[in-house]
Amino acid sequence: MKSRIAVALLLSLLAHALRAQVVTWTPAHPTIDDSVVIEFDASLGNAALVGVTPVFAHTGLITKYSTDLGDWQHRVSEWGSGYDSTIVMTSLGNNRHRIGFVPRTFYGCSPSEEVRAIALVFRNQASTLAGKNADGSDIYIPLYPDSNFTAIFAQPLERPEVLALNDQLSVQIQANAPALITLFKDGLPIAQSSGLVTQFSTTIAASSYGRFQLHFTADNGTAVERDTIAYIVQPLISVANVPNGYRDGINYLDSTSVALVLLAPQKTYCYVIGDFNNWQMDPAYLMHRTPDGLRYWLEINGLTAGQEYRFQYFVDHNVKIGDPYAEKVLDQGNDNGVNNFIYPNLIRYPVGLTSELVTILQTNKPDYSWQVNNFQRPDNRDLVIYELLVRDFVLRHDYGTLKDTLDYLERLGVNCIELMPVNEFDGNQSWGYGPAYYFAPDKYYGTENNLKAFIDACHARGIAVVIDAVFNHAFGQCPLVRLYQDRGTGLVATNNPWLNVAAPHPLGLGFDFNHESQYTQTFFDSVLSYWAQEYRVDGFRLDLSKGFTNTQTGSIGDWSQYDQSRINILKRMSSRFWGMNYGKYFIIEHFANNDEETVLANHGIMLWGKASEPYYQAAMGYEQSSDFSPFMSYQAKGWSFHNLVGFVESHDEERTMYRNYNFGNQANSAHDCRDTVVALKRMAAIAAFWALIPGPKMMWQFQELGYDVGIDIPCRTCPKPIRWNYLQYGPRQLLYKKYAAIINLKTKYPEAFRSSSYDISTWGKQKQIHVNSTAMNVTVIGNFDVYNQDVYTGFQHTGRWYNYMAGDSLDVTNTAMNVTLTPGDFRIYTDVRLPKPDLSVTVQPVGMAHAQNQREMQVQVAPNPFQGETSLTFTMAERGAVRLSITD
Repeated sequence: MKSRIAVALLLSLLAHALRAQVVTWTPAHPTIDDSVVIEFDASLGNAALVGVTPVFAHTGLITKYSTDLGDWQHRVSEWGSGYDSTIVMTSLGNNRHRIGFVPRTFYGCSPSEEVRAIALVFRNQASTLAGKNADGSDIYIPLYPDSNFTAIFAQPLERPEVLALNDQLSVQIQANAPALITLFKDGLPIAQSSGLVTQFSTTIAASSYGRFQLHFTADNGTAVERDTIAYIVQPLISVANVPNGYRDGINYLDSTSVALVLLAPQKTYCYVIGDFNNWQMDPAYLMHRTPDGLRYWLEINGLTAGQEYRFQYFVDHNVKIGDPYAEKVLDQGNDNGVNNFIYPNLIRYPVGLTSELVTILQTNKPDYSWQVNNFQRPDNRDLVIYELLVRDFVLRHDYGTLKDTLDYLERLGVNCIELMPVNEFDGNQSWGYGPAYYFAPDKYYGTENNLKAFIDACHARGIAVVIDAVFNHAFGQCPLVRLYQDRGTGLVATNNPWLNVAAPHPLGLGFDFNHESQYTQTFFDSVLSYWAQEYRVDGFRLDLSKGFTNTQTGSIGDWSQYDQSRINILKRMSSRFWGMNYGKYFIIEHFANNDEETVLANHGIMLWGKASEPYYQAAMGYEQSSDFSPFMSYQAKGWSFHNLVGFVESHDEERTMYRNYNFGNQANSAHDCRDTVVALKRMAAIAAFWALIPGPKMMWQFQELGYDVGIDIPCRTCPKPIRWNYLQYGPRQLLYKKYAAIINLKTKYPEAFRSSSYDISTWGKQKQIHVNSTAMNVTVIGNFDVYNQDVYTGFQHTGRWYNYMAGDSLDVTNTAMNVTLTPGDFRIYTDVRLPKPDLSVTVQPVGMAHAQNQREMQVQVAPNPFQGETSLTFTMAERGAVRLSITD
């Protein structure tokens, strides 16, 4: 005798077997490890594929976690995928077609996965024709748990079946050998077969409300098989308005009570399932519906104060989602990759009880105690933003270690850190641009209090924090996608309140948000204010803001044209944000035509200003296309304010040093731009001509050390090597100190670099910047040739000028004088004496060590507090002295 978890078959085998034999299969009672052969007769189905060759099997599996018949798991290919040799069927002639496979290997199932049935629809190559049952329903073939004696529930079709009062529930039990079958309801026998049978059917009247359990025993004389299912007789849904003061999401009423509110227009009903009801659909957890049909809500009482409860919404018996406003999410597929030392004591996913992402509620959650309560954000004109990806910046990829780098970043002089997306995204090893839940920090980087502590520590040093927000699109785990999604195609359903069925612009990523929808506007207004208030972030950088439009465009060029509807969307969003969060930064990655960007900049929005290509050219020693002034000057664009965030490198751009190494000018062998020392020298010149143009600036992590791993090595979003060891190499350490000197000049003397009186001449090999102010005048000159040049200065006046980087001075009697510069060299002159920056370089000297027994010696390479130590063991072949060196 054996007892097992219910193997829920989602249709009647006999009904399909006798319905004109649209499909036949062998063996008659297949298991997941059998070699199954399926034959389809197109002439006996709905006739769509009569005369068509080849025919393809569109197929997947119904598993324990399928929420309804349309929720196919392990699809071999998507509908519309064209020719696919793995699913093409062999034509047998006379409209019959055959395919054979072993289900476990064909669908890629794990050994522990509970599979119920093979799901099938047949198609032509173009996926314009579908072959199904004669009544238009999909085709299912049951899979039995093993080849021994087995019996299963073949009906009801849904688990649990939801009935209205006085409905009739059809029950069918099937066995793969004759058996005496007895059916029980809530433990009491209610029906029995007359003798030994392979199929037993009956009906049950839904005579009272509630949740009921059915189980059977099937006795073949030597073994007894059991299966258990439940059904619900659903009471009439209570219709009531959401109480005053409740908002969408989780509302904490007191230490033991919450109210859950879900916006779900056009849905029929919704249950809350979770730890408080053993993850079962229970009429006591059927949510109230508002009179307008827009929302569902439920109060849950009797919770334990401070305890985390896992829960989901089960909507219309076909989709499970977490709360879109939840602040913590569990992911069965990825939580194992979250290290306990980064996120201690993470509550486990409820394995075996549900599927899809699960959200958390917790009353009496301890508050974070903020240390800085009066932070004064830097003026946006003074910003030097350091963009970083936590994963690729510190080896432990956590906020605690990131906080330990603040000494380094403060010395560098940056006054704002931009974190690439930190809200819950698909997967762990990611850039974060596949957002799933917008209010929950992704656990891969640490706890929410770790993130708050990092922001708090930044504020204590005068450093603002901006986070990257992805409002253009979402991916498949986002509840706003899943709640309204066509299960057959995987596309957004036409009635989705938040998202477009397809992106109207040519750069469609994931599922595209409809920013003309009031639902979308309200949701993202809430996201912005939540992070600004709960986490005290100082602003946002909005990814791909050019996509915030429903204007249909077919090309990149058309998409960049002036779009008044997109302007209206962004002006409304930014004004709403500033109305609730005065003075915080609102930055967009837009890259539209300048006439549109001018309107947005003059509204107060800061826009990314990409100047990568001309800076690459200058760094590599080429004059052609090296004029970066049109890309870096807000005045050159005709804007009214300093709202251009100029950058050379970002997460999306190639690294300048990589370009130097691979494409640098080698015309002068004495100044080879592919040489490391030469390339780093030219990087410093680039820094001066980037930072000292008035207006906000941004840089990419390790740019100040000459990071040189190509952006596509080994792939664009793959983890990259973390190069803290570069600080141990003298020329790279010098580059860091030059960056620090230049950035600190900009941020510590804002009266000069907030100026609107400046001119830039960067079209040739000789380049100049002149910044004019009553506080201080600045002249920057550079030689970007590969040979010595007498560089024109154009000083603003005669008199004493001071060489900022060297600490010496120059008597200027002729403002048109030239200064001889070696290739890649630059000068920063001010007419006010400033402290000379520290450009000294200290590296660890080569020391002496002795191998134990003159045989082995362990060497530690590049020790630093952020990456840890790498240890190598060097084996001596013979006695004597050996010199070890490290090349990078």
